[in-house]
Amino acid sequence: MTSPPSTAERRGPDPLLHAFFDCVPVVDDRPIWEWAAEHITVGEEMSHPGPFDIGLHPYAKEPLDVLRNRTGIEVTIQASVQSVKSLIAQVFLAWTIKHRPGPAQWNAQTDDRAKDFAEFRLMPMLERCAPLRYHFPANRHKRRTATILFNHMFLVVQGAATPSNLQSLSVAIQINDEVWLYPQGHLEQLRKRTTSFRSSRVILNLSTGAEDGDEADLAWEDSDQRELEVRCPRCRGWFAFGWDKDPNRPGGIVWEDGDRTRNADGTWKWRELRRTVAYECPHCAERMPYSKELQRDLLREWRFTARNPDAPEDRVGFRWNAMAHMDWRDLVEEWHKAVAAYRRGDASLLKEFRMKRLAQTWGEDSEDFRVEIRRGGYRMGEEWSEEGGLAAKGRILAPPFPDGVAVIPLRFLTVDVQMDHFYLIVSSWSAGGSTRLLWCERVGTWEDIEAAQARFGVHPGLVFIDAGYATYDVYRQCAAHGWIALLGDARATFAHKKRGGGPVERFYSSRRKIVLGRGMSCSAFRFSNLSVKDCLARLRRNQDPECGPTWEIPSDVPEEFLAHMESEHRVRENGKATWKQIGDRPNHFWDCCVEATCAALMLKLIGREAVIPSEMPTSTVEPIDSAKDECTQRDCQNAESEAAAGFGYKRPLHREL
Repeated sequence: MTSPPSTAERRGPDPLLHAFFDCVPVVDDRPIWEWAAEHITVGEEMSHPGPFDIGLHPYAKEPLDVLRNRTGIEVTIQASVQSVKSLIAQVFLAWTIKHRPGPAQWNAQTDDRAKDFAEFRLMPMLERCAPLRYHFPANRHKRRTATILFNHMFLVVQGAATPSNLQSLSVAIQINDEVWLYPQGHLEQLRKRTTSFRSSRVILNLSTGAEDGDEADLAWEDSDQRELEVRCPRCRGWFAFGWDKDPNRPGGIVWEDGDRTRNADGTWKWRELRRTVAYECPHCAERMPYSKELQRDLLREWRFTARNPDAPEDRVGFRWNAMAHMDWRDLVEEWHKAVAAYRRGDASLLKEFRMKRLAQTWGEDSEDFRVEIRRGGYRMGEEWSEEGGLAAKGRILAPPFPDGVAVIPLRFLTVDVQMDHFYLIVSSWSAGGSTRLLWCERVGTWEDIEAAQARFGVHPGLVFIDAGYATYDVYRQCAAHGWIALLGDARATFAHKKRGGGPVERFYSSRRKIVLGRGMSCSAFRFSNLSVKDCLARLRRNQDPECGPTWEIPSDVPEEFLAHMESEHRVRENGKATWKQIGDRPNHFWDCCVEATCAALMLKLIGREAVIPSEMPTSTVEPIDSAKDECTQRDCQNAESEAAAGFGYKRPLHREL
């Protein structure tokens, strides 16, 4: 007969005794990833919720092993988005709280992002970890959303952009998340918070690719730069996943470019293109068509190889890109659309691809942007047979135009306003985004601008006037004639409300109605000086129709115009990119071209919205109607082919076989 349970047995284990034994240091020789498989549960906010599974990303083993076995180090992980960078840091932090406690700090970009991350991702994971249960304080005042005073250490989650956060607390464990988003100089300030723990500290920097010269880039350059490598199943040679294709050597991502994958007009047949995507071994040239099974098999054997073995011993770096975990076919399609947008002057998609998919450094600065531009085989004022037209509801048409359809010539008159004179240009545009300079001159009065508008048949809604100088006078003239006022701005992008969804970023603002009284008003737009000038710098580099939209000038263009086009260059000041006037060189025609580029972006002739209209909101306003809000969406066009002119990279653009 079984005896009845005692009073102690009925009560269960003594929580104080349990807490005592749980806090006693116990040597656990297992790797962090083995310990995490038993104790860490990934939440629903991740793509694979449930118990931590190192098999999903086996290459995370080595970074975790380095973090476990070494102290007095700085580890930099540069990897594609959604590839377990943050999860590695979360798992390491949980293990640290249990096995190597010390004052800890997690730095996100801003305080708001830090709070959201702590509330929805980090703290729930720590709370689900059973070995940490009795380390949490019983006093609720010691446990806040982004700060926890554990029984044996503290953890602070904060924003790196807040200056006061850089000057408080000494920490032994520091995790810096998405370093490429930090203000310049803030990473170095955060490092100084670990000085008291120099020999025992662990700094972990997480980032996608960086911008050339920023602190995330420098942290990677200072490390030993360990690149993820896998093994060819045929020749057994090791290789890193590379994207760019050298036409003179095997290796890299490849796809078929021919009648099978292209339409008659040169656009891609996306379904057929995806079927041809493969990876080519750089050793034996074996082509491996993409499949999920192949990707998984390649990662059964992996290693990290240091590209900078002479780096200091305390600087360790790991890098892998999206080819290790994403569908290569999706990457190829994303790449083509990004390069097509780049060829139309907008590098934002390509920058995102290089940094967020390939984890590469993006650079676009130059000391001098001088371009040798060939003069075209036409003269000033000469009509262009390829000039497009604007039809009803802002539809953009290419010649020949349908019979009976009223078409407005697709040409802009843009004006730079000075104290007692004006500079103006008239530019003609094709439906495909190519442009020709039709006319340029210096004039003295507003009546001269009216005369130029009438002479070249420019619609009032396609006349754009710089309102940075004599602003009220510009507004008054715009209201009287139906012209559009433009103002340059230091912002890189402007938020627009997306129809039926959230905001979308553009290089120009939404329309602002300027009311002058007595029933007079005009439309005004702000635009990004940096982003629009970047677009112009790319566009004017191409005079070859085979390489995308062209930028042409007449054979008799004045030398003054050419001099103005070399008046500014792109530089970095205080860690930020900007366009700066070179000495006292006059830049008035350059400013007119910048305005014309802004107008082309607004009409979706160039930029990302000219390439991927299906992913962008449909505009509700016709640009030729100054009483409405914005430029209308152009007719849907397929993305053009890639094969771009290498501009803005440390590495060459992909060349297809």
